[in-house]
Amino acid sequence: MVRPPRTAAVRFLRYRPAPGVQGALALRPAAGPAPRGPGLRLVRPADGVDAEVQAVAEAAVRLAVEVLAGARPAQQLALVAVPAVCRELAARCGPVPRGGRVVPPKVLSTRAQRPSPAVAEAVAVVVVAGRVHALALRLEHARGRWRCTALETTAP
Repeated sequence: MVRPPRTAAVRFLRYRPAPGVQGALALRPAAGPAPRGPGLRLVRPADGVDAEVQAVAEAAVRLAVEVLAGARPAQQLALVAVPAVCRELAARCGPVPRGGRVVPPKVLSTRAQRPSPAVAEAVAVVVVAGRVHALALRLEHARGRWRCTALETTAP
């Protein structure tokens, strides 16, 4: 029996400018109408997002940014994240420095959407160590509460 490859709960991406773009808006020329496959639907920001999901998404973003900035230990993310996310962030970010100055992170904007009743996705623009980064979270509803099951960011 072949097992599917294990996907990481946390992914760190490097920002790379898109090659082959033209003009001031950096738009790639369209080749024609994009084909639409069956089963796809348009999901607008805040579609079906209630106050509870929005609050959990904002708390998870704030905690994750503080962990990435070194202002909070990754174990404190366990309030809103599954153990795999906490473990991978702890391994990547290391321990919180003692006595050193940590530049406080900022959350510039947060958006959430619910592509299905038990899944929510949140994206945020954040400032970590004086640089602007993107952050994306996947939240899943299980056992009566929302938990972050995946995190993707361009922050170091």
